[in-house]
Order: sequence, then structure tokens, then C-alpha cells
Amino acid sequence: MKGSGQPQAPQEASLLPAFRALMSCSRQVERVASRHVETLDLTLPQFDVITTLGDTQGMTVSELAERTLITRGTLKPVLDRLEARGLVKRCKGEWDARQVVVTLTPEGQAVYEKTFPSHLAFLKQLIDKIPQDHQAQLITLLGEFEQAFK
Repeated sequence: MKGSGQPQAPQEASLLPAFRALMSCSRQVERVASRHVETLDLTLPQFDVITTLGDTQGMTVSELAERTLITRGTLKPVLDRLEARGLVKRCKGEWDARQVVVTLTPEGQAVYEKTFPSHLAFLKQLIDKIPQDHQAQLITLLGEFEQAFK
């Protein structure tokens, strides 16, 4: 940084603005999505679980952890709350009793059918503000950014 007495490496100068912009955008998207999901009487992690399980025969806790944006440590309390609300159920695996399979209850499937289209429509209104060609560029650039961190 200028004036700090320490020279700044050229790659740092190009990395930090892109990284900050990405993280700032990610936080803003999460804030807006979370506010909308809360109007549907769910938290964002609960919504993530419900939409991941929606229209499926269920999945193991391990599969669910891989397919959602929820950390393993957060998943159990989220499942506990959803189960207490009667939206999911956990059963032992058919072939392996050590596995736990999570499925939506009929009430959970009804919540999925009500909330998922509503949230998609909400997000579509926001994303449609961005021209199609910019959306395509964004997808490409985000893919490149993701690959850089693998």
C-alpha cells in the first residue's frame, strides 16, 4: 500500500479488488436472499435443505451436506429444527443402518412446492436487471474464479 513503507506486489494489486468485489457481491446476494426466504418463514439454511430434498426420494446426511451450502456442523441443528416443525424425517439407511436418510414429509414437500417457485421468481426479477450478455460473461468469469481456488 502506498505510504505504508511496504512495497505492494503487482499480483496483490490485481487480486484484492477482484476478491473484495466477489466477496461483497456474495454477501449482498446472501443478505437479499435471506430476507426474502425469511418472509417464507424459513431461514436460508432451512430453505437450502428443503429445496435440495424437494422432489427427491431423500438422501443421506452426507449427500445432503455435499449438495447444500451448509457446513456439516450447521446441518444437524438445521435438520433438528426442520424435524421439530414436521418438515423432514430421518430414518436409518435401508442397506446400511449407520447411514441416516433425510426425506421431506408431505408437509415439507408442500412447503417446497410453495416456497421454491416464489423464491425463484423473486431472484429472477433481480437477475433480469442484468443484461443477458453480462449474465453469460459473469457465469464464465465466476467459473474461472472458482477454478483458480481449486
